Amino acid sequence: MSRFDSATVATAAFATGIALVALTGCAQISDVFSKQHREDFAGYEAAADGWVGVGIPDWIPDDATDLRNVATLDETVSVIRVVTDSDLAGSCEPAPRTGIPQLAVDWSTEEWPDEVQRCGDYEVMAMDDGWLGWFEAREPGQTPG
Repeated sequence: MSRFDSATVATAAFATGIALVALTGCAQISDVFSKQHREDFAGYEAAADGWVGVGIPDWIPDDATDLRNVATLDETVSVIRVVTDSDLAGSCEPAPRTGIPQLAVDWSTEEWPDEVQRCGDYEVMAMDDGWLGWFEAREPGQTPG
């Protein structure tokens, strides 16, 4: 007859928790704790249908592929990357850069231009194969327009 003490039960519960994290994906667990969400879409149409929180930004060309978005759950900070050969859609104007993305992603850059395109509330810069855009609220309750 075997007897389980509290240390054995705690160890088993911890191991089960680790296995659960491994099976559900660390990125999803991390997103919950960091209060952010991520979306990845193969093409514009899927992104337009599945964009979370707010509508798909107007500056994204409708032929964009490999659309990636990371945003806070309250939509006050966002960083977006799209692949396209097209010019920006919507109304964008050259402007001095005022910030850089505030969310860590591995598909961004470490080189920031002095001038970007201002597309509504977003700052957008050209990348080798598309565009990188970011938004950061400047007042409480502000979300991208």
